[in-house]
Amino acid sequence: MPEPGAGAAPSAPAKRAAPDAIGRVLDGIDRLSDWGAWASVLCIFGILVLIAGEVAARNILNVSFSFAWEFSSFLMGAAFMLGAAYSLRSGAQIRVMAVLDNVPPRARHALDLFATLCAAISVGYLTCALAQLAWLSFVRNSHSEKSSELALWIAQAPLALGAALLTLQTLARLARLLRGEPGEDVRLRVGQDAEGAAS
Repeated sequence: MPEPGAGAAPSAPAKRAAPDAIGRVLDGIDRLSDWGAWASVLCIFGILVLIAGEVAARNILNVSFSFAWEFSSFLMGAAFMLGAAYSLRSGAQIRVMAVLDNVPPRARHALDLFATLCAAISVGYLTCALAQLAWLSFVRNSHSEKSSELALWIAQAPLALGAALLTLQTLARLARLLRGEPGEDVRLRVGQDAEGAAS
């Protein structure tokens, strides 16, 4: 019979308490961020297909897809914005910790709250600007000047959606800090980011 703590199977993680109404809203925002992250992955996969197709067409068929680079740039912008909310939730953004690491916990919490509030205001403004841009492109029936002549609102709408998700996730982070909860979930990180968070 193994001694306690020696070779014994790890205990099951404690069950998470049932969330209250605010907690359920925050969890819903997290799920939206997850969907944004998957949409970002699809955009990156679309870039891969377009670039690989362009390279293959040039080398094998000696033709070029005029829309490949244009659509790739649209998808890159969409991938960046749609994945931003998940990146914030997992704490994967580059952060300068020189100040936060050298102040007492209460001051650190206050600075984190202030920075998150400023971020919420900034990304809220960005969301409004991008949504207005997409709407004006739709109303004016603006099209790309490239050969595809794609309606610009189609390319701009994912940017506005990604900014909206980032705004919601920033507000969720602010709410969690006010509730005394961690602002990010480091368990969502992968690779070297996860190893650095665990150490």
